[in-house]
Amino acid sequence: MTNLPAFNIRALRLVGPKHSYRVDFTDPHDQELVRPLSIIAGEISTGKTTVLEFIDWCLGAKEHPEHDEVIANVRSAQLAIDVVGPDTDSAQYVVERALGTKTTSAYLYTGDLDTMSGTPVRSFTSEPSDAESLSHYLLQLCGLSGLRLDQSPTQADSKTNALSFRDLQPLWFLTNRRLDNGDLAYERQPPRSIKLNQVVNILFGVSDTEQSTLSRAVEELGAEERELARAVQTLRTFMSDAGFTSIKDIDSESDQLRIRMAELNAQKRVIDDNISARGDFTAELRANYAESEKQAQRIQTELRDRDTLARRLEPLRAQYADEIRRLDLVAESVNLFDSLTVVTCPACQSKLQSQPEVVGSECSLCHSHLTTDITDGQSVPDLSTERRSLVRRLNQLLAFTQEVRAEGDKLRRDLDNANAAVREAQSALDRVSGDIISPFLTQRDEIQQSLGDTHVELKTLLRARQMLLQLQQKEVELLKASGALKEARARKARYLQNVTPRDATLSTISERLFKILEDFGYPKVSLVHVDRYLVPFVRGRRYDKVGSSGAMTLIALAWELALFELAFEQGSGHPGFVIVDSPQKNLVPGAVSLPTPRGSDDEDAEVDQFIRARSRNIVENIYRHVQSWLARHAGAQIIFVDNQPPSTVNQHIVVRYSQNPDDPPYGLIENEDGHA
Repeated sequence: MTNLPAFNIRALRLVGPKHSYRVDFTDPHDQELVRPLSIIAGEISTGKTTVLEFIDWCLGAKEHPEHDEVIANVRSAQLAIDVVGPDTDSAQYVVERALGTKTTSAYLYTGDLDTMSGTPVRSFTSEPSDAESLSHYLLQLCGLSGLRLDQSPTQADSKTNALSFRDLQPLWFLTNRRLDNGDLAYERQPPRSIKLNQVVNILFGVSDTEQSTLSRAVEELGAEERELARAVQTLRTFMSDAGFTSIKDIDSESDQLRIRMAELNAQKRVIDDNISARGDFTAELRANYAESEKQAQRIQTELRDRDTLARRLEPLRAQYADEIRRLDLVAESVNLFDSLTVVTCPACQSKLQSQPEVVGSECSLCHSHLTTDITDGQSVPDLSTERRSLVRRLNQLLAFTQEVRAEGDKLRRDLDNANAAVREAQSALDRVSGDIISPFLTQRDEIQQSLGDTHVELKTLLRARQMLLQLQQKEVELLKASGALKEARARKARYLQNVTPRDATLSTISERLFKILEDFGYPKVSLVHVDRYLVPFVRGRRYDKVGSSGAMTLIALAWELALFELAFEQGSGHPGFVIVDSPQKNLVPGAVSLPTPRGSDDEDAEVDQFIRARSRNIVENIYRHVQSWLARHAGAQIIFVDNQPPSTVNQHIVVRYSQNPDDPPYGLIENEDGHA
């Protein structure tokens, strides 16, 4: 069965405001295929490492390159990938991530860099535990989503964290620093070392999905047990402080309170019967009081009607008075204008035989033609009759108003007398009731108060009983949770006893490491193994104590390839590619070398001299091993950054940066070549 990678890297494109910068890892003869081996060659400071760092950025790294030329020319990075499924054809996607902080979101597009969709089909958050994060998506492609890592694997109740794609990064990216800084397996960083070891356990079957599930179950059950224990302790303390210890005691006290309430209710009924019996003696007084109150209410109603009628008559009286004054004014005006009637001719002063009048439309005196309506002379109206009628009606109204007011005054006196009668009847009833009924009312009030207090006590006991029942339920749940936690721990322990022994896995890694070092031509290779923390040893010494910086580079490279090759061959969750920065570091002449570590002996010096003398052959051996393994494992992908790769691998070089403006490409940011 051929194992398939989770995904391959097709190309990287850096997008800027004026230029785009692209590196392709596809086969030049068939763009649908990805090169198994890709080499980015060129001089130093031309952007080779920047390519790998931007690949890492697109796969969720917290930082991106911040060289001046990058910040000036790049706004986002796009990584084209081939996603390979076990039962489906490969699909092409582009992951885009803008330059920014570690929380910068990423977006997924369909297609490759030339055919990518105009809008993203998904957006990713930066939080690894989020189901919508980039990390979760990449882990899904690897078949590792949902797994969790123990924070303290040696503790049975260790807390867990969600597996992140960044936790796999040491197994697919060998950085330049890790080649020779003595921290290859993060042995100087315990938290990262713990994670790396657990990731290797997952990939090699020492710990898989079942252990992750068991670890999470133990963690969740432990948290549930602790929460229940706190709740039980809180309830116990509260009930103890309140003096409630058992449901039996509460039930006994509740029964006594119910008996007490029954007795008080019986006493209350006796008092009510006595009050009812004594009430017969006051029946006449109550009837007299009721009749007096009824009479007072009737008088009150009649008085209200009379007052309302009097208020309504007042405007009518004023209206009649106004009408009489109007008639008086009319009469005075008639007398005034009558004295001005013409009886003498204005021209000759002779007495006129007849009073002037309007005949038709002409004045009989001056014969002027009149244009306005002027009535013929009429007789003066008689207003006295109408005035006498109004005066008579006004006098009648005044007399009626006085009668209404007199009735109102009488009703007020009657109401005062009726209210006095009501007060007297009330006083008589109170005197008799006070002597006969008041003692019973006092007793009744006391019994009612006792009933209320007893009811409150009973409700308190019932609430306490309910809390004790909850306490018992919590105790049962606590016992169940403790049992489930014990069983989960036992299942996890049994599982760990039956899984692939870690020693066997370490032995397999050690054997592959030995084989790769042999292929490299490592001198006098022997006593090769990795310890329980995955730290490699060669010739019985830890890799950073071998006495040669070149030897450290070879061991680090062989260690990275050993883990990658074995994980890919087993098909157990590795993404399917590895990128290595400067595999010839400390090997080729002119390369920067580390000082020989203290404590090195003559044999170490001999190894160092051998590596330096045969560095070219060793480099060719490295590439020969890589090409041979890739030829046998289709789908695997390796990307090297190498200053001076041997001529035997020229066909695998995808780009060579010259650092010469006259020989493009100058570098990754090709327009930053020193020319204006």
